[in-house]
Amino acid sequence: MNLIIDFVVIAGLIVGIWLFIEPRKARFGNFIAALSMFCAFILVLYRYEIISVNIVAISLIAGAIIGYAVAKAVNMNQIPAMVAIQNGAGGAAAFLVSFVELTRHGQSLNSITVISGIIGLIVGAFTFSGSMIAGAKLANKMRQLPQVLPNHNYLVLAAVWGMFALCCTSFHVTENIAYYLHFFQIVLSCLLGILFSIRIGGADMPVLISFLNSMTGMAAALCGMVLGNRLLIAFGAIVAASGYILTYLMCKAMNRNIVKVFLPAPPKTKDTATKPEYKVSAETVNNFLNITDSTESIKKDIESQTDEAVSEDASGKVSEQKSVSTNPFEKAASLLADAEKIIIIPGYGMAIAQAQMEVTALANRLVTMGKELKYAIHPVAGRMPGHMNVLLAEADVDYDMLIEMEEINPEFDSTDIALVVGACDVVNPAAIEVEGTPISGMPILMAQNAKNVICCNFDEKPGYSGVENPLYNRENTLMLCGNAKETVHQLLSSLRDNKPKAEIITSSEGSKNILSSTLPSDSTSVSSLSDSNNPSDFETDIEPQSVSSVAVSAADKFGSAAQALLNANKIIIIPGYGMALAKAQFKVLELASMLNKRGADVKYAIHPVAGRMPGHMNVILAEAEVDYDDLLEMDDANPLFAQTDAAIVIGACDVVNPAAIEVEGTPISGMPILMAHEAENIIVCNFDDKPGYSGVPNPLYKNSKTIMLEGDAKETITELISLLNK
Repeated sequence: MNLIIDFVVIAGLIVGIWLFIEPRKARFGNFIAALSMFCAFILVLYRYEIISVNIVAISLIAGAIIGYAVAKAVNMNQIPAMVAIQNGAGGAAAFLVSFVELTRHGQSLNSITVISGIIGLIVGAFTFSGSMIAGAKLANKMRQLPQVLPNHNYLVLAAVWGMFALCCTSFHVTENIAYYLHFFQIVLSCLLGILFSIRIGGADMPVLISFLNSMTGMAAALCGMVLGNRLLIAFGAIVAASGYILTYLMCKAMNRNIVKVFLPAPPKTKDTATKPEYKVSAETVNNFLNITDSTESIKKDIESQTDEAVSEDASGKVSEQKSVSTNPFEKAASLLADAEKIIIIPGYGMAIAQAQMEVTALANRLVTMGKELKYAIHPVAGRMPGHMNVLLAEADVDYDMLIEMEEINPEFDSTDIALVVGACDVVNPAAIEVEGTPISGMPILMAQNAKNVICCNFDEKPGYSGVENPLYNRENTLMLCGNAKETVHQLLSSLRDNKPKAEIITSSEGSKNILSSTLPSDSTSVSSLSDSNNPSDFETDIEPQSVSSVAVSAADKFGSAAQALLNANKIIIIPGYGMALAKAQFKVLELASMLNKRGADVKYAIHPVAGRMPGHMNVILAEAEVDYDDLLEMDDANPLFAQTDAAIVIGACDVVNPAAIEVEGTPISGMPILMAHEAENIIVCNFDDKPGYSGVPNPLYKNSKTIMLEGDAKETITELISLLNK
């Protein structure tokens, strides 16, 4: 019976780990695995008759408090360091258990058990110290680059032979002396772990982490042999096997030899290092030297480009063909606006800057503009396997948009823009063009094959490998140096300002109108365009003489919307994913509170699939402290729309699309919707009037009762609040 119970618990752990394959199931898999571990814990207490709850309870409470404090303090970019430290804690537990069992029952244990205990002690101590070094490197508490001590290999060999000698001796001494021998084995093992880990760094850190993880599993399995516990043996073996497989996959992804990763060749002497070893072209050297020119020469170069851009021809007109923008963000925004296919390449710099939310916002903006967009994931990007996947999952990126290196590399040739965010070594062409570097032979993401490359990296310095990146100096590369979070945010702002067609922006007074368009010069004023006799002087669908009438129309939209809200007694707000993206929930609550104070009855209609998960809108509105009683489910809200004076749609499309019930054969045909079109007035605060994720055009936008207020939802609601206050 005990054997059957053990198999059930072990099967639960295997199923939980198997579910990790798909990110959508990973959370449930984590729950299954944790439940299996908890069941194993209870079984151990029961079988060993550990009925004294005092020590167990104190241990559980202490561990829970420490775990909770760590979980609250650690953010996503610190996860790799935390994983390394937790792995080290597992190694420490393993060697402590082995030490206690060997010193307590050393004489009564059989030879197999003693050998298992000694190996478990050595492996556990090795894993503990090695994981602590890895955690310190990943947490930037020590240099991430490989560190080699004088006579490093000899020190490693000395530690190995010393441990071997102590192991052999421990079989032939008394129990008292064996106690000290086991202690020295722990010390030497910890020393070996330090020597082993300090000379691994940079792009090889994921390999080190996965290897140490497998070693912890082995130490746990050996402890199970000492204790005679089948569950511990099985659990440890599963972790060890999966860790070894992951280590192999990491090495294969990097085109590395595992022996060379763990036992690198000794560093070359200074004389050898100064020899011309890297096969770098003269053009690459010149490009690099140009970057390191003095500030004055760069300034002169920019001034000369500017003079050329504004040079006049014989007729006195500005030459558009020679126009050069000195603002790299404007140029980048223009490239993105013109691109059809874009690949985003995230790296560790994105994690350090915690820029994943900004990257997602930029990606969503590009998708709404009709761009084909994907994320290219290098297997060793970040500091642990799957690091980029975890960060992007936190930002609600659709998993289907994350493409592995082997699949995405052939697509770079047909890609208009490769957008690099905080990545260096994984896109460094030197890995395949230059021999003898720390990353030579490592497969990379072929960003250099794209038509244009935009790099949002902190600076132009080498990555952790220390190898210069020639990608930065290529003619088709645009560098946007600085903190990735700020850089991507500024790029998004520039993209919004860089419209391919004319756009009217109305102030809260409804009187100041600004016309933005793609012009040869940013300084061109609205009045000069209005006075132009040649409509082809600027690219726009609006004739110059009609500018004022269009501006009034834009102002009237906000005015009409504000008036409709002032006259309304019953109002229903319909939130959607666009509200979540714009983080507009607090402004929505402010608008609702203002309307409530004016005597209006305001409710929220919640569609069951609005957002990206069930209850998404409820959570978002709860964050803004919206009264839960004001939230109406679809079945309760739909009968009320016919008696509603105004329905306010905020960032929602498919869930209010009448095509779902009026048109057959579409992806949303037959889907229940919120009947916003039955309200007397409809105010739509969406980013634009394009279809939602279903790709089905929304006839609600063309309804005669609808007032479209396009733009960022947060800004639109703020504009409405300003008008209502007046």
